[in-house]
Amino acid sequence: MTYLDKKIVIIISILILSVSFVGIYWLLSNEAVLPYKILVVQSYHEGLDWERDVERGIIEGLYRSGYIEGQDYEIKTFHMNTKVKYTAQDEIEQRADEVFDLIVEFKPNIVFINNDNALQYVANKYTQNHPDEKLPFVFAGVNLDPTIYDSIVSLETPGGSITGALERIPYYEAFSLGKRIFTNSSKIMILADSSPSSTFIVSSFQERYLDKVTDSPLQVVDFIQVGTFDEWKEKVGEYQTKVDILGILNYHQLRNEDGQVVPISDIVNWTVNNNMLPELGLIPTYAKEGILSAVGISYYRTGIYVGIIGGEILGGADPATIAIIDPNVIEITYNLERAEMLGIEIPFMELMEATEVYHNIPES
Repeated sequence: MTYLDKKIVIIISILILSVSFVGIYWLLSNEAVLPYKILVVQSYHEGLDWERDVERGIIEGLYRSGYIEGQDYEIKTFHMNTKVKYTAQDEIEQRADEVFDLIVEFKPNIVFINNDNALQYVANKYTQNHPDEKLPFVFAGVNLDPTIYDSIVSLETPGGSITGALERIPYYEAFSLGKRIFTNSSKIMILADSSPSSTFIVSSFQERYLDKVTDSPLQVVDFIQVGTFDEWKEKVGEYQTKVDILGILNYHQLRNEDGQVVPISDIVNWTVNNNMLPELGLIPTYAKEGILSAVGISYYRTGIYVGIIGGEILGGADPATIAIIDPNVIEITYNLERAEMLGIEIPFMELMEATEVYHNIPES
């Protein structure tokens, strides 16, 4: 190889290295200058279907608004874990303080929050403490009337930096399905745990349903809250001959004799092996967990709705003028293995209308 050839090789090598370094620098710089930062605050724990579906929906809603993850925004998620682990008020407030620290560190352009605890302890408190920042919050999964907080003037015109979507149990649709599937049924009792969200739903049932509906497809004999798994077992047994359908609102915060939250798989497996009544859940993921049937709010489609709202806000819309509504997006689910256990045949046309049909009951 001549001297000239060696010189050419050296020059080419330098050029290749230069291009490589420029490419790496561009990639790193491009990642660092993503236009937006998005924070998602989940009230409950990682892995819960409700939380996961809402976040998937948010990402889809942002996509439909023209915002692509990794290209237009960076996203972080914080799970407050206030249903199973941090359930006392002081613990919830401590988790909220951790979110506030994350907001200072991450500097999000918008915060999506899911369920009542995140609205109360994060969005409302942060907005009250930092009125001049105008950091927008968009919520989903809220059962309470959000206008109880000073940060929200009205549902029609929130008036501040918080807006979002309500969660309202679709009782009429659920009871109508129960009447169609179990044609000889007329009475239902609904069982719930003693979590704060369940307490509000139980206390508002008269106002939100019984006072408004004069032709309920099913007669609600009782709407009962219990705090422990033993009480759950007692009530399931007690109503076997009193009603035709066992309604289930929530069982995620039932406790054992030591005060610990019982795993939902233990509750579901005991229920399906000891309850002879058809179950009608009011949260659609329950059929996946092993309950016979469920009718409830679609968390994924709710997430899409609030994701689109978030996209509008990133585009310049004022959350103060975006009405807070119930998107009224409903899912219907069935568990065919549970149907077989009970000797129930769900009509084919009903299965065709279902959002999801599951074929197994998870083991505990």
